Amino acid sequence: MSALNDSATDSVHNRRTEVRRLIDAMEHAKVISDGHFSALGMLITDASLSADEPALVECQDGLQWLHRHYLDIDALDAPQREQRGRILGLIDVVHWALKRLPSGLQLALQPEGHAARFLVAVSRRPGMSNRQLATELGTDETEISRVGRKLLSAGVVWRRKEWRHNAWDLTPRGRQYLETSGLLPAGTETGPEADAVADAGPGRRAEPARPAETATRSPDGVPRRRPASGPARPQEPPRPARG
Repeated sequence: MSALNDSATDSVHNRRTEVRRLIDAMEHAKVISDGHFSALGMLITDASLSADEPALVECQDGLQWLHRHYLDIDALDAPQREQRGRILGLIDVVHWALKRLPSGLQLALQPEGHAARFLVAVSRRPGMSNRQLATELGTDETEISRVGRKLLSAGVVWRRKEWRHNAWDLTPRGRQYLETSGLLPAGTETGPEADAVADAGPGRRAEPARPAETATRSPDGVPRRRPASGPARPQEPPRPARG
């Protein structure tokens, strides 16, 4: 688990460093290219999905610094006006990304409430439908739809369509909220692994699947079964017929 935490920390540090490097390149460029804006836009998207607050703050500060340069110019030409507009647009995007971080959501979910149990259930079984969630939470589908809309607007779940049914998944932001709020301890098994652990029972490990059996035939033609792995039993020679 410590290795995973170290990897996440390195990723956050690298993204923040990349933002700083890119902002510096944009500041010293005579003309900010489309490539600069595209690269920064992708970094903002990744930071938002990963709830990377340090990288978003670094980006916001850098963009505001870039925008100040245009305030010192009395008459902007057309390319400069376009660049200033794109910078202002990115500032707005970063502003709302910071507003929707788990630390700023202020969901304050009660552990036994429907919203908290909704998140925990989806984290353990991604793709659950409204009907499955209603059964899991002991409520009706109308309540599930209401809770789902609330969590969807907070950016902690995704909703997709599978035929005529909704399928709910947890976002990276939602996972971080569960871990920071204590609703889902860090390192808790999720997805298919959680189902295997639950089936095994508390304090037990899930057993690996047993090898399939294959059919063999005895000398008298009666089918017998033996495991696919391991040596087969030696066949006995047929007994002589009695006279």
